[in-house]
Amino acid sequence: MLKKVYEEFGRLFGNEEQSRCFFCPGRVNIIGEHIDYNGGYVLPCAIDIGTYFVIRKNNSAQVRAYSLQFPKLGIVSFDLNDCTKQKQWTDFIKGIIQIFKINFGFDVVVGGTIPHSSGLSSSASFCAGLAYALTCIDHKTIDKTTLAKECRRVENEFMGVNCGIMDQFIVCQGRKDSAILLNCDRLEYEFIPFDLQEYGLIIANTNKIRQLTDSKYNERKRESEEILSILKQNGYLFENLCDIRDELEKYLLCIPDTTLQKRFRHIVSENVRTLQAAKALKEKDIIALGKLLTQSHFSLEKDYEVTGKELDTLVHAFLNEPDCLGARMTGAGFGGCAIAIFKKSRLNEVKEKVKAIYEKEIGYEPSFYQVSICDGVKEIEHHE
Repeated sequence: MLKKVYEEFGRLFGNEEQSRCFFCPGRVNIIGEHIDYNGGYVLPCAIDIGTYFVIRKNNSAQVRAYSLQFPKLGIVSFDLNDCTKQKQWTDFIKGIIQIFKINFGFDVVVGGTIPHSSGLSSSASFCAGLAYALTCIDHKTIDKTTLAKECRRVENEFMGVNCGIMDQFIVCQGRKDSAILLNCDRLEYEFIPFDLQEYGLIIANTNKIRQLTDSKYNERKRESEEILSILKQNGYLFENLCDIRDELEKYLLCIPDTTLQKRFRHIVSENVRTLQAAKALKEKDIIALGKLLTQSHFSLEKDYEVTGKELDTLVHAFLNEPDCLGARMTGAGFGGCAIAIFKKSRLNEVKEKVKAIYEKEIGYEPSFYQVSICDGVKEIEHHE
């Protein structure tokens, strides 16, 4: 992909030798779903499908941007001061310019290997990658945690997605062959070796199109805020719902609405599961890890209600296969991807079986990805 991006830059803007190249990974969250905005723990990994950038200052006040994913749009040009949203991919660039206070024009070509709307964090990969590239070509330094925080501001304040910090943090701070146990409130984190031994991780994409700003994602965040507000009205002054680790039934008595009770139950139990999953990885207890993944999915399906027919079909097809240690949706839900843990010797066989079940039930095929756990955003040589 980088070769294509580099060559396209030369074709469109010329003199590619003076350009610089960057890569930002996607991510898969092993467990800890919909609790990053509740101050909980998450356990994501950076993965080697991501976004490539070739970029150069152009000595003007104009931005000229081209994406290999949207070739029909051609080169999109706009002034640095243009904040108008066009409901297209370059809206992210405008948000980055505003939040990071970019004061120079540039040419950029972008190419990605993360499927759009897959739940593998293509938006965080794009945002963090371009923001890091712009910082570097302006000869400035920025620590990766600050980079993640500012990229979250782009999503929250400019794009209108009320996401937490997890996606931005992992694509910035990722480490090869490691997961990160991250406390999303305090941004304290620990690298944990991600070694499944004789088992392998399958990532399966539902291929259902979704948009987080148009989905129930923001609704779930509002429900979480409502639960916290009710608790405070009853004298429980928690900063975040994930501050609660036990005595859940006592706090549930304060919540009269049964739907909010279910949301609350998922948030608290998922946070506990994430800590248990990190412990299981440390102890190389892959069987325990698999059970926690399955429990997570059932909680997301029944209590948080963010899965849907496509994800449930995938996960239950995995779970019905012998030797499946565990499976669950990953990402925001409402489509996107599921993950499952199987013996490496059965991965190809399982994919074919699950594909057939999914196609019969849903009407089209899922996609499967083989990934490696990689480092976070970085500058690369054009020949890499």
